[in-house]
Formats: sequence, structure tokens, C-alpha cells
Amino acid sequence: MTAETDAVKTATATMMSIFEDWQKAGLGAWAWTNPAWYETALEVNTELARFVSDRIRQDLEFQAELMQCRDAASFREVQGKFLKEAFGQYSAETGKLVRMSQEAMGVAAEEEN
Repeated sequence: MTAETDAVKTATATMMSIFEDWQKAGLGAWAWTNPAWYETALEVNTELARFVSDRIRQDLEFQAELMQCRDAASFREVQGKFLKEAFGQYSAETGKLVRMSQEAMGVAAEEEN
């Protein structure tokens, strides 16, 4: 296992711990008011943490690829590929989070009725 992989795993574990603490502190008081909404909010936060973790890993891989480039053409190719993939992933993730949030609002509205 490389130092880079260890660093990614450590950063991911730290980030997940922070998200869990935020969830407990910020949403804990709401848990009794609408458990279904709270559960959905946790799913959204878990998805967001997974996405950020994946992006960090991919960013590190991208940096390693850039360091292997020996000319401007290969640099542009690697950079273009990275940007295209990143924009696509951010767009897809935004859509996914919007859908999940809409479902959470639907769950909250159903609970109120």
C-alpha cells in the first residue's frame, strides 16, 4: 500500500467522522420530530461524503498522472480528460442530490399530513 493510498484512507476516515459529528450536532434535536426526514437527510449526507471521498482520490490520481507528463501535449490531454470526467461527475452528483433532497421533502410532507 502506498503512502498516497494511506493518506486518502486517513483523510476519508477523518472526513466521515466529521460528517457524523455534524449530523449528530446539527440534526440530533430534529430526530424526534420527523424520523423519516432525519433518515433521508443522513442518506444525503452519506452520499455527499462518499462523493467527496471519491473526488479526493481521483484528484490525487490526477496529480500523479500530471507528474508523469513529459510534454505539453500529454499534459493537455491528461488535464482535458480529468476536467471532462470531473464536470460530468459533479453534474451527475448534483442531480442525484437534488432528487434525494426532493424525496426527503416529500417524506417530510407525508409525515405532516
